[in-house]
Amino acid sequence: MKQPSYRCTEKLWKPIVRPPRHNYALKDMGNEIFMVLDTVTKRIDFEIQNSRGLILQCSLFEPIRMQDKPHTCMIYLHGNSSSRVEALTIIEYLLPNNISVCGIDLSGSGQSQGEYISLGYYESRDVNDLYEYLRLNKPLITQIGLWGRSMGSVTAIIAATLNKNFKVLVCDSPFSNLTHLCQELASNSYNIPTCCFSCFWCLVKAKIRKEAKFNIDDLNISQIIQTLSTDVSIVFLSAKQDQLILEKHPKILMEKFRGIKQLKQFEGTHNSKRPLDVMKETVQFIIFQFDKNQWNQNSSLRDTKISNNTKDQFPIPDVDAPLLHSEKPYICKSGK
Repeated sequence: MKQPSYRCTEKLWKPIVRPPRHNYALKDMGNEIFMVLDTVTKRIDFEIQNSRGLILQCSLFEPIRMQDKPHTCMIYLHGNSSSRVEALTIIEYLLPNNISVCGIDLSGSGQSQGEYISLGYYESRDVNDLYEYLRLNKPLITQIGLWGRSMGSVTAIIAATLNKNFKVLVCDSPFSNLTHLCQELASNSYNIPTCCFSCFWCLVKAKIRKEAKFNIDDLNISQIIQTLSTDVSIVFLSAKQDQLILEKHPKILMEKFRGIKQLKQFEGTHNSKRPLDVMKETVQFIIFQFDKNQWNQNSSLRDTKISNNTKDQFPIPDVDAPLLHSEKPYICKSGK
């Protein structure tokens, strides 16, 4: 990735919202039909228009044996200088279990339109737009979960507050508060004292609000996560040697979240390959939660049917129906 050049007046704020794009070609996604272990897989590339009028590039990976059968899907959400190519890192764990994977270049990233990224603020709206597309065009997908890394994991949490249908999340290396994260990086990486940080941070916030049209203070994820329903389930992943997003960030979110949760810590850095046992345990958590949600949905339908048969005896009330460093793309598929 070629580093963008910043003018002197831009060096404080622009790297946060305009890190290097991950430039790639479709051939980097592999063949359209390929094998994942024992599973014949088809990749379908498509584009959607988001609610802001931007064209976003997406790819759906489906086991061919499940294309005409009901199945679940995980949307993969990449980090701040990455792209949908990163979805390749989880397909070997999900596709053999008959779970499709949908990758997306979030707005401002990869091959999608958009001048700036917003560290989850607008990207969460992109996720909801993708959800609506899949619901309309892939009716055999029964449930959709979210698997995000870094910026993508924050995007997943915000998206789940906007769309109550996202009930299964994997949050790999989420930050708990963007201001606190940048303050840590300023202190640890550049030895900038707190008093100096406070001065230039006001400038950074004002400039980002003017240029990228969002308020950094809105990315207080430790507050946002407390608004999630208790029927949402989250696996938090945290690398012990992560120097970009320290271990305390996932721990804070784990503590604040009121739903079903697990925290998996492991040896590694922000961009290192996740251990095999952690990935397998995470997938088992996903499968269990999807199955539980499906059972609850079926149970609810049965209850409704019984109640309708006896509605004369038991009337039913009406209810509604249901300073940040740029990251390297986490796209290695080998043990390197």
